[in-house]
Amino acid sequence: MLKHSLICFALVPVLAGCSTGQSGGTSALPSFISSPSPRIPFVAALGAGAYYLYKDNWTLEEIQTGDDKFRITLKKNMLRQDGDSEGDMLFKRRAGEIVTELGYDGYRIMEYSEGIESAALGPQRVAHGVIQCYKGAATAK
Repeated sequence: MLKHSLICFALVPVLAGCSTGQSGGTSALPSFISSPSPRIPFVAALGAGAYYLYKDNWTLEEIQTGDDKFRITLKKNMLRQDGDSEGDMLFKRRAGEIVTELGYDGYRIMEYSEGIESAALGPQRVAHGVIQCYKGAATAK
């Protein structure tokens, strides 16, 4: 609910910049559509920045590296200060979802690491891991 309120709040400048353009004309289009305005890029950048700031803390990428192996990569939103310790929990949650979606009985974590990588805008917290899914009883290796 809070996220939706913040997105709506970010759209207020866009809506405030709209006018019906009907001061003597017959156009029903907002003025920023019917005539270019220099404030459109600013408002668009402001909206994009607000969205990035309040979107999910982590982005997730997964790649199937074998018949039953999956590499899961998590990257934290650099502009958010909360949720630093969520990587392990989100990794295990996604691993469980993969098992359920594909009909496996369980998974084994083959490797897992967390750290900080350099990025264009500054350091970014990341988590990488590989799981191996199995059917039937787990066999020890």
